[in-house]
Amino acid sequence: MIHSALSHPIRRSILECLREKSALSFQELVKCTAIGNHGKLGFHIRSLTGLVEHDPSVKKYRLTDRGQLAAELIWDIRLVISRGGRDLPYEPTRYVRGLNFGDHAFLLYDTDDVKRQITFSFLEAGLAKDEAVVYLVPENKLDSESREIQRFGISDDFFRKKVFAVMSADEWYLRKGKAQAKTIIANWRKLAKEKQKIGFKGLRAAGDMDVFFNHSEKELFRYEAMLGRQFSPFICALCIYDQKLLDDKQVHHLTTCHSYLINRDWAWKMI
Repeated sequence: MIHSALSHPIRRSILECLREKSALSFQELVKCTAIGNHGKLGFHIRSLTGLVEHDPSVKKYRLTDRGQLAAELIWDIRLVISRGGRDLPYEPTRYVRGLNFGDHAFLLYDTDDVKRQITFSFLEAGLAKDEAVVYLVPENKLDSESREIQRFGISDDFFRKKVFAVMSADEWYLRKGKAQAKTIIANWRKLAKEKQKIGFKGLRAAGDMDVFFNHSEKELFRYEAMLGRQFSPFICALCIYDQKLLDDKQVHHLTTCHSYLINRDWAWKMI
């Protein structure tokens, strides 16, 4: 729900108006949002069910608790932009190719096609920049994702030369079914140093985070918080999340732990 609200300018405007004024009638929303088309405004209000509610006793609209969370997230992002960040929109596939060492981004995807198109573009850019590339996927998808990478057009030569590795997310993130944030971070730094010693500029890594949701969600968010918005200066990272597994509070938390928020339609720079 929250990503849908963020991705449309009219819905963002409705949430921002209600955040500022607390409660507004339909006509007041028409004026505040400057949307002259009443039918269009009504459609977008209905699309915000769960974030915006109507109080029939006063005939006004107001934010629900989840709507307040979404509005605060929009406010935080606009504050970042006003301090020097760049505004929407960005084409995500092109944008992820420009991410650099130190960047810590997260991708919210709704289909496997979207996940692969953006993730593979991110990884392919690392190959062009003489970076070592790692893609972490669930154990049961190692073979299928390797085939999809080849179908995308990335040459087998990169695998043979050990420039590109598809690895088990279960083995990397979990030890005996448990996740330890400090250990995972230390292993990333160790791997980056190993790659540098053999001639690579650094490490570009994309990790599917689904494995945490079957084991340790609490440790997942601890791990992300410890990493923060800036990763190691020799690592460029993309954390991959299925939006169906996250609630609005979790999405909000993740925006505080990453420098970029990306989905199928747009990308936001958070710092």
